[in-house]
Amino acid sequence: MFRIKIMSSIALSSISLSILFLLQTVNYIGLESSGVYLFSTLTAGIVTLIFAALSALSVFIQPSRETALASTTVFITSIVWASVGLSDISNEVIQSISEGNSSAETFSQREVLLPGHGTVALLFGIFSVCLLTYNHKKDLAAFMLLSFLLSVCVIVNTWIDFKGRSLLFISLSFTTSYISVKILLESFTRNIQKTQNDDTEFDDKRTIRFALNVLSLSPWIFRSIALTDVAARSFVWPLTSGLFLLVHGLSGLRRGTVTVSNYAVVDGLFWSSLGGSMFINVLKDYTNVLFPAVSIPVLVIFLLLALILFYTEVLLSLQYFFLSMFVLVITFDDKGGVSVAVFTWICFTLHVYGYISTLSRSFSFKIQPPVGQNALDKISPKCSGLKVFFENKVETENSSKNVFESDTMLGYSRYANLEMIGYLSNFISVLLFAWVPSDTTLLLLPWNITFGCCIQFAVGFIGFSRGQTFESSSFLIFASFWSIWGSLRALDVTDSGMSLGIGVGAFLLIGLVFIGLSITVSKAWTGIFACFVLFIITIILKLFGVSDGYIAEKIFAVLLSLALLYTFLSYTVKLTCGRDILPLGRPLLQISQISKCKDQMLWASSRKSSGVKQIAEMLKTGGICGIPSDVVYVLVACCNHPKAVERAYKTKKQAEDRPMSVWISNFRQIETARQEFGPLLWDFLHEIWPSNVSAVVKRGEWVKYLGLEESERFVGRPDSVAIRIPDSTITCHLIDQCGPVTVTSANPTGEGDTTHHLQVLAKLGTEMCDGILCDGPSMENAISTVVDCREIDNGKLGFFRIGLTPKSAVLEILDRVLERHGKLTKQSEGIHMNGVADSAKDNLAFEIEAVKHHKN
Repeated sequence: MFRIKIMSSIALSSISLSILFLLQTVNYIGLESSGVYLFSTLTAGIVTLIFAALSALSVFIQPSRETALASTTVFITSIVWASVGLSDISNEVIQSISEGNSSAETFSQREVLLPGHGTVALLFGIFSVCLLTYNHKKDLAAFMLLSFLLSVCVIVNTWIDFKGRSLLFISLSFTTSYISVKILLESFTRNIQKTQNDDTEFDDKRTIRFALNVLSLSPWIFRSIALTDVAARSFVWPLTSGLFLLVHGLSGLRRGTVTVSNYAVVDGLFWSSLGGSMFINVLKDYTNVLFPAVSIPVLVIFLLLALILFYTEVLLSLQYFFLSMFVLVITFDDKGGVSVAVFTWICFTLHVYGYISTLSRSFSFKIQPPVGQNALDKISPKCSGLKVFFENKVETENSSKNVFESDTMLGYSRYANLEMIGYLSNFISVLLFAWVPSDTTLLLLPWNITFGCCIQFAVGFIGFSRGQTFESSSFLIFASFWSIWGSLRALDVTDSGMSLGIGVGAFLLIGLVFIGLSITVSKAWTGIFACFVLFIITIILKLFGVSDGYIAEKIFAVLLSLALLYTFLSYTVKLTCGRDILPLGRPLLQISQISKCKDQMLWASSRKSSGVKQIAEMLKTGGICGIPSDVVYVLVACCNHPKAVERAYKTKKQAEDRPMSVWISNFRQIETARQEFGPLLWDFLHEIWPSNVSAVVKRGEWVKYLGLEESERFVGRPDSVAIRIPDSTITCHLIDQCGPVTVTSANPTGEGDTTHHLQVLAKLGTEMCDGILCDGPSMENAISTVVDCREIDNGKLGFFRIGLTPKSAVLEILDRVLERHGKLTKQSEGIHMNGVADSAKDNLAFEIEAVKHHKN
């Protein structure tokens, strides 16, 4: 079913493009027959933009590695036509403004469309050649070739009146329709198998990122070869590419490709903001699209990324380094001279090289251009020694057993952690608002919308879905403040007044509250909110006419930006190197068991095989760990470690009334009990497991083969033992590696069930638990069903506790087993349907309340 949803999403995207091409066909037929478009420019632009966005959105809704190649083709095509639609709309807007404003300059569509279509022709040409060489996906290759010819046709048409575009549009419409039908048929007929030519190996994330960066650079490329007059007039390409890069990055974070997706979000923030500034430049006729207040923080970020990424991939490092130089020259070279042309071509070449390299690797070509991965180990022994130094430094200074992350894992969501992007956005936002020139305040607006508003809200809401309450609340506060105050600064309406003072004062009170909260989180957050409060105080002083407020605002803005820059670097280094080289600092006040003890035990992720392996290794060495199950969290110890079993048993205050049970992952682990159980019980257990039903069976010689030795007295009762195979892939995978385990609830006597991995630490502490397999909220907030099977040969079945599995379901299974063994008679049916077996009434292995409840 999930596969059908994914394939249907791609089919919907193709159908959207097919409709778009069909409408363009009708429009150009009217132009070629009567010399007039059937749709007005504004109408055509709106319709084109809607269908292009719908096509891209369909790919974004169901991201999948299985459809990566088709998704890339559709996504890049959607960007092209979204830019075309946006150019039509903006042209109408500029013309309407120019009627009443002589400063607004009108220009031909050649200035707008030529750079993008020229670059797209290059990208599509390379892609189609790779598809044909790969001898795979001929329909996608045909689509790419037709798109390439269409872009060439648009380029030619900017100089001469070339007819025939309607033929290309109708061909593309039929091709996309064919692809849609084919994808839908495959979703119902083809099995999910990985073949040699499957899409699952296609690196769509890097391919799209390189392609959109190339497309964003196109205005300056064509300006450098004198095919256009002003680069800012081609603003639609960086603006649209940046917005789609943001969508692309969020889609990757949803899928779990954290590293490349974070960098896609960084690129998208930059290009969309720069594209917006270019549009304002065209409207207001500013001398430049960037000013130092913007370019300097962006330059710092790109240089730092270049330095950090050299650790893992030289190509990405070089791209960010020369992109920082590009930012520098377009800031101070307002005429677009030789320096702009040089660095533009270097950036363009590096991204095209990355695009070709990614395609060659995705299609497994014999010749694969290198990108310089893990270059630090290959350059020289000294660099390799530096890497070892950092790793050893972290291991010695951070004595935490947590090999995944130093902060507590608060849960899971469909998105990865976006804190790095949040710190980056805040860093740039602070410097923008504090240092924006008074004569170019309107150029601040696009950067405020992206960095200060949209991305901050996204970071905050995604943080809530991950359980990061304090962090997400903080980013939402920043988003609210920057969006309100930043918009006022951009529109130059920050005159002193009581209403503005009251509004800013409200943020001051919120900041003071969060200073108090931050002392229980980390020193870094305390420093950030302290600087934020001081920054707000200086704004209030300015609003009420205090002359010294201007200088103080600059000082505290710098301090706040430095605090945010440090936290950004901390998360970026951790993301790149996998280690906490730049710590955020322990909280000034530790008020909870979690914050005090979170670094004293192993926190392993259940979503990684390495995490399950680590918990298994700890259990095999005599540790006791909290793990998820098919119901709630439990505390386990390996059966063959008697001391660990005894230690887990004594976590209960009234241990004698809470005997432990045994969990296995397969029947081979209790094969020695087969004769003692008998064929009827053995068959019944095979029918009922895996499940959340525990079976109480007779104690026998088979128990000794579990390796319990002297700790056998802690498991079950003298005459019985509870055993089961849990219906949890994670739990069974763990038991496969460490062997049968003894189990007790992960909470002290008398407390409620543990339904989250954080509650394991909060309830047991580090003395009663050595590690936790983190799986977020438990699968069910319910207890397991406990069945007495000691008299099953007589057709009797008792129930100590009715939990998640109802009594009727267990009895139905018993009926089938008895019928197979020829023992289902009216007499036996009446016995086991009438309630608790006699042996169950006498057994005190489980809570007395549960037995009484069943008697009633």
